[in-house]
Amino acid sequence: MKPFNPKTTHLGFVALGSPDPVKTVEHYQNVIGLTEKARDGGASFLSVDGAHHDIVVHKTNEKSFVCQGYQLRPDIVLEDFAKEASSYGLHAEVKTDSQPGVSKLVEVAAPGGVVFQFYTSIETTLPPASPHGIAPLRLGHIGIITPEHEKMRKFYEDFLGFHYTDDIAKLAFFYTCNRDHHVTNVIGVPGSKIHHIAFELRDNGDHGKAADILSRNGTPTQWGPSRHGASHNIAAYHYDPDQVLIEFYTQMDVYLPALGIQEPRPWHEEYPMTPKTWALEHMSVWETKFLFNLATA
Repeated sequence: MKPFNPKTTHLGFVALGSPDPVKTVEHYQNVIGLTEKARDGGASFLSVDGAHHDIVVHKTNEKSFVCQGYQLRPDIVLEDFAKEASSYGLHAEVKTDSQPGVSKLVEVAAPGGVVFQFYTSIETTLPPASPHGIAPLRLGHIGIITPEHEKMRKFYEDFLGFHYTDDIAKLAFFYTCNRDHHVTNVIGVPGSKIHHIAFELRDNGDHGKAADILSRNGTPTQWGPSRHGASHNIAAYHYDPDQVLIEFYTQMDVYLPALGIQEPRPWHEEYPMTPKTWALEHMSVWETKFLFNLATA
C-alpha cells in the first residue's frame, strides 16, 4: 500500500460561470444559505462557514466550470509546488492577489483543461450566528466529468497523493486526501464539465428540512434522500438555476488510510469494507425507485 501523504488537506472552493449570476447567487444565498463575503470583478464570493469563500459565481455567456481550489499542507512552499507541477508537464503559474481572501496561489491547468488553484492559507471569519436557508455544515466534495479521466486520475494519485477508495462500474472513480470517503470523483464519459457539488448537512434530520426549503422555492429534489452504495452516505440531489447538480449528504464513510478500509458502520454490507467496484444498480442500497403507485394501492 502506498504511503498516505497527500499534498492537499481538503477541497476549498468551486468557481462557476453563470449567464444569470443574480439568480444563481440568490439560490446559493437564500435557499442553500451561504453568505456573500465579497464581490470582485463581477464575481460573487460565497461562504458556507468560516472560510472566506466556498463557492464563487462569475458572470459568463454560458454555464461553465471555472476552477476548483484546494488547500495545500502548510509545509508546502507555493513556488516549489509550481516548479513540481511544471516538471510533471503541466502549466503552473504563481498568482498574487488574484481574488479576495487568498493572497497567493498556484494555478495549474490539469488534464482535460480542468483548472486547479492551490493555496496554503485563506482568510477566515466567524460564520453567521443565525444561519438561514438550508445552512449546510461544509463544502464536502466535487464530481468532474472529463474524457481524459485516466490522466486526471493519475494526476490525483501520482502528483497530489490522493487515495483511490472505490469506483462505480469503472466509470466514476472516488479519491480522497483526508478521512472522507471521497473529496473528488472523476467520471470518464465524453465532455469536460462539472458533474456535481456536494455539501454536508449537519445531521440526518436536515434532509427533510432541505427538501421542504427547496420545495417552497420551486426547486424539486431529483433523487433521494437515499443511501448510496459506494461511500454509504445518505444523499439527495437538486439542480441549481444553471442546472448544476447539487448534492446534500450525511453519514459518509470514514476512510482509514493506514488500513486501507472504511471505518466499520452497521449499514456496511461486508467487513472489512475495502475499495472495490460497485455495480450501477447499487447507486442506492435501499433500492428506492418510487415506481409503486401509492394512490391506487
